[in-house]
Amino acid sequence: MSANTILKVEHLSKDFKSGDDTVQVLSDVSFAVEAGSTCAIVGPSGSGKTTLIAICAGLERPSQGSVWFDDVRLHKATEEQLARIRNQSIGFIFQSFQLLPSLTALENVMVPAEISGEKLVRGSAIELLGRVGLGRRLHHFPAQLSGGEQQRVAIARAFMNSPKILFADEPTGNLDAETADSIVKLIFNLNANSGTTLILVTHDRELTEQADRTISLRGGRLVSDSRRILLTAQEG
Repeated sequence: MSANTILKVEHLSKDFKSGDDTVQVLSDVSFAVEAGSTCAIVGPSGSGKTTLIAICAGLERPSQGSVWFDDVRLHKATEEQLARIRNQSIGFIFQSFQLLPSLTALENVMVPAEISGEKLVRGSAIELLGRVGLGRRLHHFPAQLSGGEQQRVAIARAFMNSPKILFADEPTGNLDAETADSIVKLIFNLNANSGTTLILVTHDRELTEQADRTISLRGGRLVSDSRRILLTAQEG
């Protein structure tokens, strides 16, 4: 990998068993992502977007091909190595928030750091919640928060361990248009300030337009890459 490449996918394919049949979800996908960049992954439902980022994050293993993250071969890593990498270097934001209902907003944000064995993390969690506009909602439980507030907690949690790369899977999918707009601004502002690499799966046009690059999937194949098109146009 080049010095500025944080993620590299080469000839990636993924098959799933469905009864006696084999379903190919991804086929021969290759691309590389530069550190500190923002990339949107788009495509129709069933095109393989969520499976792709799950493999890139070490949550799934490819059927064929290779995935390199920060010079680590994820496709060859043990489960213990993958768990450590996910906890120390990767952040996640999901459409469904995935907050622990029995924990307060503050406690939810502190979870990643506590799993890593870090101490004295309360102050950092309070600061992050303040940055996402929830400084007065620290001790509220998820059920006491609106959808937008829950997603803000999830965003703060994703940045808790200062990840090198952040994966967001439809982060505005469950939100109304006005709330989604504020969440888009928040994600990109926090990401710019932290220098994190951001990869988004989204149908949200505003999210796509703000990304440095857009990769399009269809039928499990990479069909277009806006950065390559831009480079071609510039060269011509």
